[in-house]
Amino acid sequence: MSLFSPRMEAFRVSSRAIGIDLMRSVYTRNLGIYVANAATTFRAGMLVQLNSSQEIIVSDGTEPFGFTKYNKVNTLYAAVVGERIQLNATTATNLAHANLWVPGASGGIRVTNDDRTVVYAETTDYTVNYTNGQVTRVALGSIGDGDYVRVDYQYQVTEAELKFEGRNFWNFINDVDQQGGKITVINDWSIIFTTQYDPSQTYAVNDALNAGTSGNTKSGLVTKGGGGAFIGNVFQVPTADDPFLGVRYVGGMLS
Repeated sequence: MSLFSPRMEAFRVSSRAIGIDLMRSVYTRNLGIYVANAATTFRAGMLVQLNSSQEIIVSDGTEPFGFTKYNKVNTLYAAVVGERIQLNATTATNLAHANLWVPGASGGIRVTNDDRTVVYAETTDYTVNYTNGQVTRVALGSIGDGDYVRVDYQYQVTEAELKFEGRNFWNFINDVDQQGGKITVINDWSIIFTTQYDPSQTYAVNDALNAGTSGNTKSGLVTKGGGGAFIGNVFQVPTADDPFLGVRYVGGMLS
């Protein structure tokens, strides 16, 4: 804990905020006894649940069982909070990264004014090219020509960045803690620092959090509202220097 800040300090071993921060997360029960469904992939820090065969799958928002401690995937996403760009006329402006995460056709980023007091609406105020990582001002929207905005989003980590992050002895990035198909799940009362959250939402300390639903194409993500099961409250909001969402998790059910 910092002596000068009420927030728990980050211990960043990477220049990117990816998955779950195990250095700060606080948990006691993280058993590696659960069988991971062979066809399911998930990223560290995602919400998972049990299927009818008691196998771990990505949570569809109905009965979240806990957070995965490690990856079982070949693609990772990193979180960015508060990237500052200028929107001129109706010319596309590049973000620092391409291949942004998007739940469906839209709704994968959050754009605010420069001092973060106004949240703009996608399609009404701006449009997004998720493949190229570009934001374009809508001429008749609320964003003024030449205004600076702040953007929150997640992007697919590139091959070059993956080499920096490292790979396991199978030459995959899935650092899944598996022996005989087993996976480690954190499912007790915990404080979890994760980037597996819906970046389009605005979070405040003590806000109620829900599991993202498959109907909203936000399976496995932490979000607000949306009809998913209640999972806890916001402990720490994501910021530009610390993009992790702190979750005070109430704990999954036992089966």
